Amino acid sequence: MNGYRIGIVGCGGIAHRHIAGYRKVAHDLGEVVAGCDIDKEQLNRYCNQYDIPNRFTNAADMIASGEVDVISLLTPPAVRHDVIFPAIEKGIHLLVEKPFGETLCDAVSFVEAAEKAGVTLAVNHQLGFMEDVVAMRDIINSGDIGDIRYISHDELKNRTRVRGWRSREQRLEISIFSIHLIDRIRTLADSPPQSVSAVTRHWNPDVKGETFTSLTVQFENGVVGTMISNWHGLTLSECRLRVDATKGSILSVKKVVLDDTATLHIHPLNGKKETRKFHREGAFTHAMGESMNHLMDSARRGAEPMHSGRGNLYTMQIVDAAYLSAQRGGQMVEVAEIK
Repeated sequence: MNGYRIGIVGCGGIAHRHIAGYRKVAHDLGEVVAGCDIDKEQLNRYCNQYDIPNRFTNAADMIASGEVDVISLLTPPAVRHDVIFPAIEKGIHLLVEKPFGETLCDAVSFVEAAEKAGVTLAVNHQLGFMEDVVAMRDIINSGDIGDIRYISHDELKNRTRVRGWRSREQRLEISIFSIHLIDRIRTLADSPPQSVSAVTRHWNPDVKGETFTSLTVQFENGVVGTMISNWHGLTLSECRLRVDATKGSILSVKKVVLDDTATLHIHPLNGKKETRKFHREGAFTHAMGESMNHLMDSARRGAEPMHSGRGNLYTMQIVDAAYLSAQRGGQMVEVAEIK
C-alpha cells in the first residue's frame, strides 16, 4: 500500500469507534494493518472482526516489526511510556488518546522526545472536529464577531455507570471527560492559560474519582473561560458551548456533547442573526476519523497538527491546575506553579 500503515495499541471498546472512523474518513491516507493487546482473546476477536492481518500481544514487538508507520495509542495513561518512547525512537508517528499523560511532566517528556526525533505527535481530542465546533472556529477566525471575551462550556447529563479501568481512577471526570471541553475552550481562546480555579465533587460512591466539576480559566490574552460538567443531571441532559465577543455571540446547543445533532446560533451585533442545523449519523465516529486523518495529513506535509502534543500541553496545564485548585478548596492556582 502507498499510504500510512496504522497499528492500534489497545483493542478494547473505544478501538471499535476508532477503526470505524478511520475506514470512513481516513482511508485515502492510511489503513489499519496491525492490532496489539495484552489480552490475546480480545486481540484476536478484534482483528478477526476487522480483518487485520498483523497481531501482537506486546507493543515492543509491534514497534520492532517494521509493519507500522503510525500508532493509535488507546491504552490507559499509566502504561503510555512503554509505547511512546520506543515508537518515537523508530520514527513512528503517534495519535495518543486523552488524557495525554498522567501528569503535565509526562506530557512534556513525550513532546520533547517527539520534536527531537521529528515525529508527528497528536492527542485525540476528536470533539474538536465535530461540525458545530469547526463552524464556530471558522466564524471566530473570520473576525466577524470580533475579539473573544468569554467562553462557556457546560454539559449536564446522567452518567451513573463508569466501566473498566476508569472506575478505578482517582482523577476521573476532569482527566477522562471534561478534558475534552477544556481543550475546546483552550483552542477557541487561542492563548496560553494563566490561572485556574476549580471545585469538584465525588457524588458516586461506586467510583474513586470526581463526578462533578466547576472550573474557571483565565487566559493570557484576557479571555475568561468557564466550564461545568455534571454527571448527575439525572432527568434533563444539555450541552452548551457559547462564545461572547466584541461584535456578537455564537452558541451551540446539543442534548449531549456526543450527539449527532447540533443547533448553532450566530448573533452578530450588527447584521442578520442566523441559525444553522448540523446532523451527521455517527458524528462521534466520524470525528475519530477526522482526528487520524488530520494527523496523517500533517505528518505527510511536515506540519504541526491542530491537536498537536505541543498545543495539548496547555490543556494539561489546565487539568493539573484544576486538580490542585480543587485540593485547595477552589483557590485560584497560577499555571506558572504547575511543573
